[in-house]
Order: sequence, then C-alpha cells, then structure tokens
Amino acid sequence: MVSGSDRLHRYDDLIKQYAEEQGLDWQLIKRQMLAESGGDPHAISVSGARGLMQFMPRAWREWGQGDPHDPEASIKAGAAYMAFLVSKFEEIPDPKERTKFALAAYNAGRANINRCLEYARQATGAAGSYQDWVDAGKPAGSWQKWQIASLFLSMVTGKYADITIRYVQQIVGEE
Repeated sequence: MVSGSDRLHRYDDLIKQYAEEQGLDWQLIKRQMLAESGGDPHAISVSGARGLMQFMPRAWREWGQGDPHDPEASIKAGAAYMAFLVSKFEEIPDPKERTKFALAAYNAGRANINRCLEYARQATGAAGSYQDWVDAGKPAGSWQKWQIASLFLSMVTGKYADITIRYVQQIVGEE
C-alpha cells in the first residue's frame, strides 16, 4: 500500500524531467497531475479519461504512447500536451495568463476556450474573431486575462464552466 506522502512525491523525478524538456514549471505539472488523478496512475474518470494526466482515448492516441496507466508515459504525454496548448495561445502576452488559458483548454478543450476568447473579445470591444483581431493590429485588452475571459465560459460550456474555473484555480492557486 502506498502512503499519501509517497503518492504525493513518487513521480517528482519524472515530472521534473518531462516538464524541463518542455520548458514548463514542474511544480505546475505536478499540481495538474494531482488535480487530474490525485496521483493514482490507475485512475479512470466517469467520462473515460485515464491515468495520472487523465487522457481521453482519442487524445491519448494523438499524444501518448503505450499504456495511459503507465506513469512515465502519462507524464511525458501530459507535459508535451501542455506545452502544445501554451504555444496555441499566443494572443495572451503574459506567460502566467497564457498558462491559465492552456490549463483551461486541457480541461475543457481548446476549441471551447477559443470560443470563450471570441465572446470575451467581443464583450470588451475588440474584434471577435482571432483573424479580425489580428487584422485590427492585435490591440491589447482586458479579455487577455483569464479572470475576465472565464466570465464568458458558461456561454460555451454551460454548467461545466465552473468545473474548468475551479480546475484552473486549484492548479495556479490564485483568486
């Protein structure tokens, strides 16, 4: 039987290795792993997500290799996927804010967070679509803060918005 303390620290070396390879904060990835699975490599969510980093089967086929319950494979895939998501929110200039949007996308899906950003841009007076915003010269706005943009998430994900908002707060430890 694995004690709670061992469960909290047993994957630190793997998390450090793969987070560093992806240029990510290892402690953030650790908090994410704990939020996803509680550190249980055999975790299976009610929606079918599996392993430490809780990959759905389709996402695992794209990002993972081998068994999603293998701790190393799950951490490696989770770090790679997070780095990918961070890279997809270039319109968010602040790295900490960009990380929040990436975490939200990990939880709710990138397309949903992109739609949320569209609503937030429109509501704050910016061009709604990403391309229209680019064509307008990429003006900065309050919509580039997760705290503001997240107010529009329920327009996209309905009652599930609160789950994503709490997920981001749990991992970043703010607000």
